[in-house]
Parts: sequence; structure tokens; C-alpha cells
Amino acid sequence: MALLVKMGTSFLLFAALVVAMAFVFSSCSAADHCSPVVPCNATTCFEYCQKNNYKNFQTSCSPGKYYPICCCRVPGAPLP
Repeated sequence: MALLVKMGTSFLLFAALVVAMAFVFSSCSAADHCSPVVPCNATTCFEYCQKNNYKNFQTSCSPGKYYPICCCRVPGAPLP
């Protein structure tokens, strides 16, 4: 019985470690803040990022499902 309790505790700790690692590795990449912007071009995407107070950002437009998407990439920023 004690062996089963110990194995259950080990499994629970392993699962918690996997979840913690997922959070750590996902926060290591650059943060992309994306939103639909119509029309999406260099000017409108730059103004969108600037209006939302992003600093040192890089803009990119990509096709979305219904509308083009403007992404403000902030290198080194933590993910929300």
C-alpha cells in the first residue's frame, strides 16, 4: 500500500514538472502581439503597434482566416 502511495506521489511530481517546463520554455521566445487590422500594411501595422505602446517592436502582416493580422514582435518580452 505504501508503495502505491509513493508511486502516485512520484507521478504527481513528474506531471507538475512537465507543466512547469512548458511554462518556462514557452516564455523564452519573443512575444508576438497579434490582432486583425484592415488594411494591414507597413504603415497601419506600425501605427497599431505604436498606439498600443509597444517599444522596440518589429511589425509583420500575415493572412488570417477572415482578415489580415498585424503582429507586433517585441524581442525579449515575456509572454502574457
